[in-house]
Amino acid sequence: MKSILIAHRGEPETWPENSLTGFRCVLEAGARLLETDVQLTSDRVPVLSHDPTLLKMTGHDLVVAQTRYADLKDLPAGQPEKFGDRFGDLRIAHLDEFATLLAHWPDARAFVEIKPDSLEAFGIETVVDTVLTTLGDVLDQCILISFDADALHYAQSKSTLPIGWVLSEWSDASRARATALAPQYLFVNRKRLPDDAVLWEGPWLWTVYTINSAQEIPPFLERGMQRVETNVVSKLLKTPAPGGKARD
Repeated sequence: MKSILIAHRGEPETWPENSLTGFRCVLEAGARLLETDVQLTSDRVPVLSHDPTLLKMTGHDLVVAQTRYADLKDLPAGQPEKFGDRFGDLRIAHLDEFATLLAHWPDARAFVEIKPDSLEAFGIETVVDTVLTTLGDVLDQCILISFDADALHYAQSKSTLPIGWVLSEWSDASRARATALAPQYLFVNRKRLPDDAVLWEGPWLWTVYTINSAQEIPPFLERGMQRVETNVVSKLLKTPAPGGKARD
C-alpha cells in the first residue's frame, strides 16, 4: 500500500494539516507518497497552506497573499479550533523546510499543489518559478499538481518535473484538456466521479481523493484507480490485508 496511498496534507485527522510534524510522523510510519499545498505570501515566500487565509491554522483571519512572511512565520499554527492548544508550538511551514525534510527520505515522493489563490494574486510565471526554484535539489522527488491546467502547461515548458492535473469537473471538455496536457497524473474528487463512469485512457495514473476507509479502497482500485489520497495514512498502512497480514 505504500506505493498507492498518498498522505493528504500529512495526516490531518491526527496532526495539523500541512505541518512538518505531521509529514515527519507519516514518513516515520511508512508513508512514501505525500501531498501538500503551497500559497505565496505578499513578499512571494512559498508556505504550506491549503486555505487562502490563516484563520483555520492560526486563529488569525489573515490572507496569505496579503501578509508578509515576517508577519506570519511566528504565529502559532496548531489548528486551534480542532486541536486546542495541543500543537501550539507549530508554525506555518516554509516550502524550503518541507524540501529539507523530503531530502532526508530519498525514496519518498511529494505531490506539491499550487493553489489558485496565489495564481490569481501573482500570476502563473511568478508562482510556478518560485515553487520550482524553492524545491531545488528535491525536484526529482516531486510532482507539481494544480487545478489550473495553464499553470501546469507553463511548468512543462520550464522543467521536466512530472505534473498532475486536478479535475474541477467530469466532462468531455475536461477529457479533451487532459488529452492535450498529457499529465503523468489525473486527480479526481470521489464526489465528482460518476458511479458509472469509465476512467479515461491516457498516459496518466489515476488518483482519487479523499478515501479514509480501508473497505472503500478495493472498489476504486478495481475501477482502475492507481493512487488513493487519504487523511489517515498511518491507520491504513497498518490495516491487515484479507490474509491477516499488514498491507505492504
